[in-house]
Amino acid sequence: MDVLQTIGTSDLGIWQAAFAAVATSITVGIAFLRAPSRATLYWTYAFTLALVSTFGVIAAQIAENESGRVFSLGLLLGAPATLWSGFRAYRGVRAHIWVGPALALLIATILTLAADMSWFTTAYRVSFLLASLSGGLFLWEWSRMPNRADPVIWPFGVVSVLFVALGVVGALVGLTTRPIDEDFTVTRPLSALGMLIYIVAALIAILGLTVPRRAPTGSTPAIDADFDAFRAAAGARLERALPVSEVCSLLVIRVDDLPQLRTTLGGDQVGDLTARVVDTLRCTAGAGALVAPAAEGVAVALVARPEGATRDLLRRLLRAVGDLEVDSRLPVQLSASAGWCSTTVGGYDLDALVFIARGAAEVAQERGGDQWERADGTFIERLVTGLEAQ
Repeated sequence: MDVLQTIGTSDLGIWQAAFAAVATSITVGIAFLRAPSRATLYWTYAFTLALVSTFGVIAAQIAENESGRVFSLGLLLGAPATLWSGFRAYRGVRAHIWVGPALALLIATILTLAADMSWFTTAYRVSFLLASLSGGLFLWEWSRMPNRADPVIWPFGVVSVLFVALGVVGALVGLTTRPIDEDFTVTRPLSALGMLIYIVAALIAILGLTVPRRAPTGSTPAIDADFDAFRAAAGARLERALPVSEVCSLLVIRVDDLPQLRTTLGGDQVGDLTARVVDTLRCTAGAGALVAPAAEGVAVALVARPEGATRDLLRRLLRAVGDLEVDSRLPVQLSASAGWCSTTVGGYDLDALVFIARGAAEVAQERGGDQWERADGTFIERLVTGLEAQ
């Protein structure tokens, strides 16, 4: 206990402000801008509220303005509820984004009115209890997430449990017995230290849920077998097309936002989605096309038709993929991107056609997805130059 009393609350406040600033910058730059959604937007709101209110506490302390300090502190206690709204949006249900700002203003008003009153200690403990319970609502969302076993969420889950326990115990002790720490010499540094840990754990969970980690290849024995059969049939088809200079096109279809889909839906449902995309491609391309899955969320096709017909095929295919019914929890609209390489550009070697079409599909995704990219001579030159530079 003596150690806690020796902790400088001003130093902890500065660290808290620094962490809030870093968390806000990372959430905006890495989470929201890379994966814009209602969830990442609401998480940005939460960290911004924590940042502004923390600086407000520090500025009020420097100015020796107690009313301003407790008002900013009250706003800070509303940030956990805003984080909760973000997790609800991530789960694809109504976010109730108004809860966080309303709770922040309510607590800030109560603490400001009680700043010079004898019942301030009670008001603070009740306010902290409200904040802890709103933060604890994350535990309910966590239990309903399909990816709740993801280890990146566990630190925030543990911290949320401790947050709720601290709020409940503090309120019960303060309301049933005479408060030991009436001047908050221990509570202030303990709360500031707890908020530091809470911010770090929340940031880890948010980045883990939104930033694509290294995705698995998505290869399964069934996909490998289908793709091997495709390679054999497509290779034979290109050998027959070469002597008569028949124009063929290799198409690679990639589902957009695959890491986010995998996180939201789980591996089994993404596997089912891959099969549906392959079936959609097979129906759209017609009986004369060779179609197979190449990896999780990736399909390939070899078609022999004029360029105008291939363009029409790609338009109808991307529209059909976008119309597929998927889980309502998805925070984004399902879409796909396509790469197209014809034998007039890439020749009749199957491996070369697949490689070039994959690169074209990646370019289409980098440009925002839900579109197709055709490889021409300039594109192939850039692709080869990029490989030589590696």
